[in-house]
Amino acid sequence: MSTQRIQRLLLVLVFIAAAPLSAQLRTELQFPDVKGYKTVTADLHMHTVFSDAQVWPVVRVREAWRNGLDALAITDHLEYLPFKLDVIPGFNRPYEIAKPEAEKMGLLLIRGAEITRSEPHGHFNAIFLDDCDPLATPDQKDAVKAAFDQGAFIWWNHPEWKRDDGKAWCEIQQDYFDLGWMHGLEVFNGHSYYENAHQWALDNNLTIMGNTDVHAPIDETYNYAAGEHRTMTLIFAEDVTAEALKEALFDRRTVAFGGGTLVGRELWLRPLVEGIIHFSGTECTLPGKNTRVLKVYNQSDIALELEYESSTPGVVFPKTLSLAPGKSLPLSLRSDGTIEEGTKTIEVVYNVKNALVAPQTPLAFKQSFKIRFMR
Repeated sequence: MSTQRIQRLLLVLVFIAAAPLSAQLRTELQFPDVKGYKTVTADLHMHTVFSDAQVWPVVRVREAWRNGLDALAITDHLEYLPFKLDVIPGFNRPYEIAKPEAEKMGLLLIRGAEITRSEPHGHFNAIFLDDCDPLATPDQKDAVKAAFDQGAFIWWNHPEWKRDDGKAWCEIQQDYFDLGWMHGLEVFNGHSYYENAHQWALDNNLTIMGNTDVHAPIDETYNYAAGEHRTMTLIFAEDVTAEALKEALFDRRTVAFGGGTLVGRELWLRPLVEGIIHFSGTECTLPGKNTRVLKVYNQSDIALELEYESSTPGVVFPKTLSLAPGKSLPLSLRSDGTIEEGTKTIEVVYNVKNALVAPQTPLAFKQSFKIRFMR
């Protein structure tokens, strides 16, 4: 990049960082709390001009606030510093610069860094660090150990970014896993979903993560005008504090969200989806061959696509349900003619196509109805 282009870039960054708060509008994300825990929205992998991105740390905070996040981590590369002639390197500086803005905006900012090495090692993020400097060491294993020694939460980023043959997990990752140095996997990185990484997370009991890894301004990466949301990790924590999020991540209480799809263990994905989908009129009367219209309400900011799987005999259900964010959908029920009169409990099962409990395995959502059949 030429000196003139870098100077223009820095002027733009200063202008954006100085934008008045009145220009900021926040989109409040609606997700139900789960099992007595708060559902915390977080993006824990992003970059600034202190490594190879195009924005100042304060801008990342304001983007996160506008996008409805509760928490974020700036994780600049330790080894790749293309702007070092223009921005004085400092591995803790992104956190130090962004911290006052995060406090002002009411966001939780977590100190982090990215250990960036070539394949087969790959890239690892570490957060909840006390000091990023000890991680800047030539030996890759020493860098990961330095993060572990600080009690960091460590995960493998975009595991199949350059190796999509299903063999990216090799002796290095196995060594870190055996040592207890690898705690999570990025199943979603930006717009990419890594199916093998999803299975590896399940097989090895690792925390499921979803992050943007954003380098450009966020509005150039996600189409917010069309209703797209940035990739994020939903963390089920006791509170929005560093201590609570750290405990939740180590306990694997997460669901990743990216590309309009939820990915997580059934233990956490099921109660989340059950909190999102609300059927009204589940106790009703179905007269003769007439149709009864109920409502299905999507109590979240993400669309869900449901496909009929099975049901108890007695009622004909729609084959598909497309639940728009924050909207109600009419649900038409009619008798299948097998029950003449009386009250019966009917259960229907829909597969939630964009809520995955395993690769290519949608969550089976069940809903019961108590229906009085009349002739």
